[in-house]
Amino acid sequence: MNLSKFLFIATTTFLIVSCDNSQSSSQEKKIEKLKVEIYIDTARNKFAGFETNGAIKDELNNFLKTDFKKAIDKGVLADLPFKLDKVEKCGSQYILDLEHSLNSKFYVRGILSILEVDLYALTDEKTAKSLQEGQFYLADVEFKEYITFQNNEKYCALILMSPFMGYFANEIQFGAIGVKLKKIEKFVK
Repeated sequence: MNLSKFLFIATTTFLIVSCDNSQSSSQEKKIEKLKVEIYIDTARNKFAGFETNGAIKDELNNFLKTDFKKAIDKGVLADLPFKLDKVEKCGSQYILDLEHSLNSKFYVRGILSILEVDLYALTDEKTAKSLQEGQFYLADVEFKEYITFQNNEKYCALILMSPFMGYFANEIQFGAIGVKLKKIEKFVK
């Protein structure tokens, strides 16, 4: 084989391999949406115009307040990393304060940047004592109730405002939610 044929074949092979690698690199960099992002996108599409119409925003918030309970039980928060703010013994039970709010967000992008939700998770002593405050965890939980000023003591929850506000100003505020912890694991990126 002469040198020009060899160089042509080698150059063509290199270009094909380079193209394949660039496609796989761009696919790896693609950010997949979390379940809660897809859920909120779907709700926003169902109530188009909520940004500029108070009546539609109220309908969206009423929908979220009732439907989000069911969505939690279906695992809508299962892939959202929560920062464990505090482990506390509250009466005879243990409570985990898991936050996705203010400065405790692992992901800061799109809907996740404006989403505010705190979970107060009931758990057993062994699980409570095996976790580290300040770390991020994925939690599978069961909805119990929205925490209000009337029921916050049973969760040892310090809440400063009404728990569920939905779309309020430029945020989606689900507030504090009492849940039963089914499973928790450290988030590894």
